[in-house]
Amino acid sequence: MKILKRLWIVRRLKKQFYEWDASTLREHQTHRVAQVLAHARQESPYYGSVLSAGGDLASAPIMDKATMMAHFEEINTAGLPRDALVQFRIQQERAGALGLYRDGFSVGLSSGTSGSRGLTVLSKAERELYGCLLWARNGIPEHVKNYRVLFALRTNNPSFMEPRSFGVKLVYVDYTHSPAELARLVDEKKLNVLAGPPSLLSMIARHRQSIRHPVDALISYAEVLDDEVRAYLEQTFDAPVVQIYQGAEGFIGSTCREGKLHLNEDILLVEPGDVGDASGKVKKAIITDLYRTTQPIIRYALDDLLEMDPGPCACGSCFRVIKRIHGRADDIFLLQGASGETRHLFPDYVRRAINQASDAILEYQAIQHAVDAIEIRLVLTPGAERAAIEKAIRQNLAWRADQVGAPLGDVRFNDQPPERNAQSHKLIRVLRRF
Repeated sequence: MKILKRLWIVRRLKKQFYEWDASTLREHQTHRVAQVLAHARQESPYYGSVLSAGGDLASAPIMDKATMMAHFEEINTAGLPRDALVQFRIQQERAGALGLYRDGFSVGLSSGTSGSRGLTVLSKAERELYGCLLWARNGIPEHVKNYRVLFALRTNNPSFMEPRSFGVKLVYVDYTHSPAELARLVDEKKLNVLAGPPSLLSMIARHRQSIRHPVDALISYAEVLDDEVRAYLEQTFDAPVVQIYQGAEGFIGSTCREGKLHLNEDILLVEPGDVGDASGKVKKAIITDLYRTTQPIIRYALDDLLEMDPGPCACGSCFRVIKRIHGRADDIFLLQGASGETRHLFPDYVRRAINQASDAILEYQAIQHAVDAIEIRLVLTPGAERAAIEKAIRQNLAWRADQVGAPLGDVRFNDQPPERNAQSHKLIRVLRRF
């Protein structure tokens, strides 16, 4: 794609985000959904068999990662072999290579936070659109110029490198480097934008004194960004923290100029799915990608739990605002009510009960091993009053459990550091293991 065309697409994407009204957005979504369904019926053996002629989106089955992997060869429209793609990506990762599969397809292999693998395949055109979207909606304030970015990823993928064509200096690193090493790298290369998971950014922040030049912005992704972590990073670096909400399933959310996280509703259609939240506010997201055709993403149910803000955003965009990402549906703590019924304690409530207990908490992780057994790993600053902090956390959790109508059960603390997912290396602060 030539540079002038890319710049035109970037401008269009910015215009759509801020200037479209609700009616224009609905018309666009209706048009794109019809095109996606028509293409899938004709080119995908799987969707050719499950989508009725003339049927609307509601007639399409709900898709998940297991089904996608089981039927990958019938779902994709390019005749790509699943096992060969998996082996290709594994070999690329082990070799530290950035090669493309035959005919120019990029291949991603995510473990997911649950450890189950998922394939992502993008054509050249789809990669280029992703690059334009990332450039247009990375959330970095407009006054920041000459991006020099520390880009931390578990493993690299060619689709992530498309912004190079816009003159951005990217310094790619993986998670194996120590925070002190990363801080030295930021200083040596005079990087002014730090992009990575919030847990990694927090570790770098503890070495802020060794970074002598200004950091103009931070980009958080891959993990849930707590309000307290965001405030800590902004205070430490005296710079805004923006979010990119994406997964193998698509570029789901972007930060606007007011600092709010919006759904990219001109790229994805997002339907709410029920997860048993008594308040009716927390929903599972079911997404349909309006542009991907090599690997159709149609009514794909994410594990993530979202709470939407019902009000409009001051930035002027009609795209809905994500008030809070509560975590994964698989990690909702399950409690037992007085009559034996199951009650849900959402991950965000657990995180807030812990990190609001004390400013002396450096790291934490809550693991539910059984309905009545919770382990909390807690790393504190030297000299902190552990007994008082543990008591405050236990009280906060008990109050949250009482709000949902169930006893909390046994809560035990230790000073072990949090565990990271063995495959993705993500830090998931709230885990359920049964």
